[in-house]
Amino acid sequence: MDTCITVWHWATHERWYDEGIRRSLELIREAGFTHINWNPDSGSSYSLADAEIEFTRRIVAEAGLKTHSVHASNGVNPVSELAHAGPAPYAMETRKNILSPHEWQRQSGVELLKNRVDLAAALGAPNVVLHVDITDDTFRDSGTEYSFFEPLYRSLDDIEAYCMERKVQIAVETLVKASAENYHKLYARLFDHYDASFIGLCYDSGHWELVEPGKVSVLELYGDRLLATHIHDNFGARDDHLLPFDGRLDWNAITKAIAATSYVTPLNFETPMDRYVLAELSYYRRAQSIAVRLEGMIAAARGRAAN
Repeated sequence: MDTCITVWHWATHERWYDEGIRRSLELIREAGFTHINWNPDSGSSYSLADAEIEFTRRIVAEAGLKTHSVHASNGVNPVSELAHAGPAPYAMETRKNILSPHEWQRQSGVELLKNRVDLAAALGAPNVVLHVDITDDTFRDSGTEYSFFEPLYRSLDDIEAYCMERKVQIAVETLVKASAENYHKLYARLFDHYDASFIGLCYDSGHWELVEPGKVSVLELYGDRLLATHIHDNFGARDDHLLPFDGRLDWNAITKAIAATSYVTPLNFETPMDRYVLAELSYYRRAQSIAVRLEGMIAAARGRAAN
């Protein structure tokens, strides 16, 4: 049975960026996973060189894993060379930003996104997951809505052909900085504007629980655009990123809703091991057993629907 988990970079090895990640990949495969979501550098504006992309492709292949998704970067993140001891005024890194009204900055964000599309193509991943950072103020009035979507549409227009040529789709993730109603508006705008062959949905189970507790309306409304999943649990107050069944989410309802879509499994566990005290391999083995359980629930729900 295919299963998928996110690979992170942990600063527990002097060469965390190659040997450290290589070791994590080996342990993920040893635990039984078949696929990964590539997450290193997802929250930074770091641009990968061609040699790094090829090295990444090679170590994933050597581990015997396939890549189900790559987490892209929109160029806005709290990591900056200006602040080593923590965030300081104006230190958030935003110089590459697909939402910027400043053209040089917006174009730089597009170049960064293209870099992650190149990585996905090299890894054979069908999509990249993208944060589109709305707030409730985005839809306050027609002026704020225009100011947000005008640069966003130009950035997506700039990269559409690039993605299509490389057979990499963009999956826009459900986040937590706006209401469920306003995330519905975001997806309605994007999916009306762009074809399903280019843009779809990344359903983040933990994030959606925080904005619409106990409900899965985003899957009910836009399940036909579901490309990627970030599966994790919480208790409804914090973005805990726990393994399923360690929080309060209704996994029967969630798997039933996903099963009703055309989503191509496996589900992707976005569950960093630093939430647990287990050794790395022990953690992956526990995660694998839960992943198999959820994949079985999806298969069972689809089997019932077919009969």
